[in-house]
Amino acid sequence: MVKVILCTFLSLQIVLSSDFDTACLACHEKKNIPLKPIFFEYLLYYSSKSAILKATKEYLLHPTLQKRLYKKAPPYQHKISQKRLDKLLEEYWERYKVIGKIK
Repeated sequence: MVKVILCTFLSLQIVLSSDFDTACLACHEKKNIPLKPIFFEYLLYYSSKSAILKATKEYLLHPTLQKRLYKKAPPYQHKISQKRLDKLLEEYWERYKVIGKIK
């Protein structure tokens, strides 16, 4: 009985987890790089959704030290398609945006 419940729970966890959770958060948590502070740094620097998403996409597809806000670690080349990246960046924006959440 316990095995059935455990298997059901794990199956639901896999099905319900978003692509963002598996593609982005898993790696960032493993490397101890929090995404929320990075989002707020980009928000302070670029100040608009379109500018943030454009800069983030450009950096993730073609990383250089000149394009990044955090200069301590070397650039990392993400192996991801543009279409998937667009979808993930939209989810990133929706998850961490503050516009409409402040009362």
